[in-house]
Amino acid sequence: MGKAARLFNGNGDQTLIARITPSQDQREFLQAQWNALAEHLKKKLYENYGYPISTWLQGSYKYGTLIRPVHLGEEYDVDVGVYFQWDGNEEIEPTAKQLRDWTQQELHGYKKMYADVRRIEDPAKERCSRAVFERQFHIDTPVYHLNADTDKRRLACLSDKWEDSDPKEIYKWFKEAVGENERDQLRRLVRYFKAWAALSFEEIQDSRPSSILLTVLATDAYNDLWLRRLWDSLEDDEALIAVIKIVHDRLFENKTVPNPVDSDENLNRISDEAWDGFLPRLQALRDIAERAQEATDEAAAALVWSEAFSFLMPLPEADEVEVVDENTGRAVMQLPEIDIEVHSRNPKELIARYRNEVPSVTKNCDLTFTIINPHIVPEYASVEWTVRNDGDEASENSDLGHRKLGARLLTANEHTAYAGRHSMDCVVRLHGQVYAVRRVPVSVINIPLPTRTPARPAYTKLRSFLRRR
Repeated sequence: MGKAARLFNGNGDQTLIARITPSQDQREFLQAQWNALAEHLKKKLYENYGYPISTWLQGSYKYGTLIRPVHLGEEYDVDVGVYFQWDGNEEIEPTAKQLRDWTQQELHGYKKMYADVRRIEDPAKERCSRAVFERQFHIDTPVYHLNADTDKRRLACLSDKWEDSDPKEIYKWFKEAVGENERDQLRRLVRYFKAWAALSFEEIQDSRPSSILLTVLATDAYNDLWLRRLWDSLEDDEALIAVIKIVHDRLFENKTVPNPVDSDENLNRISDEAWDGFLPRLQALRDIAERAQEATDEAAAALVWSEAFSFLMPLPEADEVEVVDENTGRAVMQLPEIDIEVHSRNPKELIARYRNEVPSVTKNCDLTFTIINPHIVPEYASVEWTVRNDGDEASENSDLGHRKLGARLLTANEHTAYAGRHSMDCVVRLHGQVYAVRRVPVSVINIPLPTRTPARPAYTKLRSFLRRR
């Protein structure tokens, strides 16, 4: 069993897969919106231009690998293909640009009818139009010609070019790549890869691998494990470690990733210059996976995985993680003690002070977290402050947290925005090795109530063993 399997896809209150997967309410909202837009386009485009119109959901939503936006302000991406149908014997047929212009025009018409549409991006993109909706999502509408005689499809580009493209064939390949009983795990592995990419390439988007590239890489690697999976079922973290190693070896040997249904197409469209930004991050991911594999317990493994998944990765349900030298059994360092000052905003004044937890605080307050025994923090240590948000409000806004780090960063400032039980995790590292962790629970309430300090509940202390290297 994997050391952190429970935190990836277990029965705990917090799992990695739950934190990166849209909620049922979010999925139902997305489905209702794309269904309504698809029906509108089918009806209006047929009425105005006379060609039979069909639509087909594609992309991550279709594959079952959609992840929620991991940064505040990002959006869900849903793809709905629009197909104009005619046979190959037409004497006069519309151009690729005409199809794109017709579709763009109907999207503008749709916006006038529905308040949920914030804007239609204009000009459109080369390979699709985009409608941006409320609640942090957009729908891309690539446009195709469907040949009724041959059942072949070609993509209409805004530059008036046609591209051979058949999203149905590669989806069929993905669906048939593994058996039904293993498909759910494969989908989770793809989501883990996509979450890593969303976090790791935030500042170098040109180096970020595409969703379809990660899907194909993960699927091919998962298939390479068929014999191992035949003899032994793999937990998610075990499978992810194995898949990361296979993908790393493959891409360091050859960056080309052929489309599995069209070997002439290379799905890796990262430029040679941007590739130099991708490879070091892939190498770092492999290093993280190998160290997580060597971890001695759940807490140690989770802290290693948090280097890749940051605030998305849950930590064990404990307020403290004490790192212990496995040879001596002694704590590597004393745990940090953290004071929290709570300030109101209007007027600005100190309203409460706590130690190692915030039992109750209202929204719209400022919090200052300070390590009050700084002498325990080694001179060259880095201190990470990671906010992990939980609850319906944070989920609805796809604001699951963030992280700040710096050399002996002894203070961090935050504010309260969402009701729920959140946490501020303080991690002390030296030369990449975790030395101590203090979790500060923060309970944010909706209703302004007198701040009271209840009896401090008993907490669990996890001792994580440090393996000397």
